[in-house]
Amino acid sequence: MAAADSSRVRAYLGLNSSAQYGYKEYLSGVDNAQLRRSLARFPCANHKLQIELGRQVKPVKVPMQQRYCKLCNLGAVEDEDHFFLVCLAYQNVQKRFRGSLPLTAITPLAELLSCQQQGILARFLVQCQTVRSELLHQT
Repeated sequence: MAAADSSRVRAYLGLNSSAQYGYKEYLSGVDNAQLRRSLARFPCANHKLQIELGRQVKPVKVPMQQRYCKLCNLGAVEDEDHFFLVCLAYQNVQKRFRGSLPLTAITPLAELLSCQQQGILARFLVQCQTVRSELLHQT
């Protein structure tokens, strides 16, 4: 398997204009350490979305194109784009933040993560993660 086929590499390269590791300037716009950590984890695929969890299944990982979202009926792979911009499970959270963030299905995730409102983006992310956690525990 080529490195670019890895969900972690795909996420990192898709969200960063270069493959240079190190502190990202966008994190300096988030004063709260917990929010900053949550925001920093996404570009590194350090989250609990199916795109990453399917990679960890033993003995045979779930093929990337079959790591479906368990919270909506769209039949889509639960990756970072789906989580932030498309998933129907987060519609209420998306509505609350749509005036402050560029939340549309056609917004490139890299553009969303590089927006000027990083503190607001971090709060949006944490609220989506909370909704996700609650919904998964109900099933």
